[in-house]
Amino acid sequence: MLVSQALAEAYLRQQQGATTTPYAAAQQLYFEQRRTAKRGPPTPGFSSTGLSTPLGSEPTAPAPEEASGSQATPPTQGFVQAFQVQDDVALQLTAAQAGVNPQDTGALRTWLGGTVTTRATVLETIRHYHKAVIRPELYNLVTQVEQALIRVDDRVLRQQADLDWMCSENRTTQKQASGLQVLLSGFPADFTPQERFYMINWLLEQITVAQHFLTARGYPAEGELRFLNCLQSDPSTPPAGEGRWSAITILSFKSWDLRSSFMEAHGGATGIPLYRDERTPIRGHHIRATPSSPQFQRKLELPIRVILHVLNNVDDAQSNQVVILWKTLTVMSPQTVRAFDAQMTACARLFYYESNREFKARLEFTQALGEYLRSTPPARLQTTEPTMWQYSWNAVTFGTQLQIDAAEKQLFVHSAQEAKGTGKGLRVGKGARHWTAPMVYSSETNPYPIDLEMVQVSQVAFVWDEYCDKFKQAQHKVGDYKQATYQGAPATPQAQDMAVDTPDS
Repeated sequence: MLVSQALAEAYLRQQQGATTTPYAAAQQLYFEQRRTAKRGPPTPGFSSTGLSTPLGSEPTAPAPEEASGSQATPPTQGFVQAFQVQDDVALQLTAAQAGVNPQDTGALRTWLGGTVTTRATVLETIRHYHKAVIRPELYNLVTQVEQALIRVDDRVLRQQADLDWMCSENRTTQKQASGLQVLLSGFPADFTPQERFYMINWLLEQITVAQHFLTARGYPAEGELRFLNCLQSDPSTPPAGEGRWSAITILSFKSWDLRSSFMEAHGGATGIPLYRDERTPIRGHHIRATPSSPQFQRKLELPIRVILHVLNNVDDAQSNQVVILWKTLTVMSPQTVRAFDAQMTACARLFYYESNREFKARLEFTQALGEYLRSTPPARLQTTEPTMWQYSWNAVTFGTQLQIDAAEKQLFVHSAQEAKGTGKGLRVGKGARHWTAPMVYSSETNPYPIDLEMVQVSQVAFVWDEYCDKFKQAQHKVGDYKQATYQGAPATPQAQDMAVDTPDS
């Protein structure tokens, strides 16, 4: 106990010495020189033949390291200041550790000239030198590094706080933008954006709020597409190739009440028949209106969408009509016909929570759904994934982009091997994507960087009133969204009071 206390006191003294202003100033100067150093150009690599840069034996060998600012102009100030004990002082400190008075010249010479006859004496002398010289030198270096790490940690905390603030602002901006947007889906791929204007204008014309909106602001009553003035800009339709367009068109409304009224009038799963003009219907196509959601919210909904993909692709699923309660991320049990059921149950629910400053997720699912998730993908899917959960996860997350990435990577590796040793560049043509795509998207990035806990339970709870809202069955609601149930309507407080047995009088 005394030895440990003595070591702690010695280390504390060294720590106090390493926190003085000269050490702190030297480390500050070191970091300043690194931050302000001019960044040099990438260092080119040359093979022994002067032809092409060797790629290594493995196709995935890392590229030559580029020159950083520190390599181009190394700092003149070192990170740590060496604490070195001079030779004569080292002898005196070792002698003092051995019990000899270093101020007594005769005693010091006698100790130094003494004969070492046993291993114990050798080890004892080494021990004295270690405690008197080596340990203080190491303690000094370690404490300097500790103080530097504290400064780096403070800087990382500040950067993390700024990053959290930026993420919060970004998500708020996404929510504000998506709160005014509606997605129209169901258009044919050969329908140009201009050809969609008639249908969109007709949808807006059916809304009374839109009519009052234009009248109150003095927009002229004439005009073939006058109701497009309810939007911030013309409807946006992303291109999908040469002469083809996306099936989705994005509407950005000028006010929240316009968007809300539009969804009340045209929202729903049935859709509205598509017309090219007032006399030309497009058979087999219906337009569905879906409220837009922020990108981060869609990423958080990923496990729910994976479950839907599983239910739509398993062969032995007797029912695949599923109701989703998006406000509580609940998947109701599949039905043969989508309809309100007074004894309805849920098969999965996704929870998000914070634990020890970490954002985590918990996915609860029933045994029946768990069997689907663990089942082997059918042969028609032509996949090597062992379970439907893994197959659907990759399919929903990456889609066909996963196969495109794999093909382009294989093409690049093959071209790199062919060019090796020839002195020629890679013989690669134009890829399926733009050359900037690897910077924006990569199949190796984690699209769901959240710790997901998957738990199989006997029953999954859901919010009954939200389920009633889904089918517009207000008469069955209990009037409390905080009440959860495992099957059917939860017991109301009045029913619970009536069910209590009263004592016999």
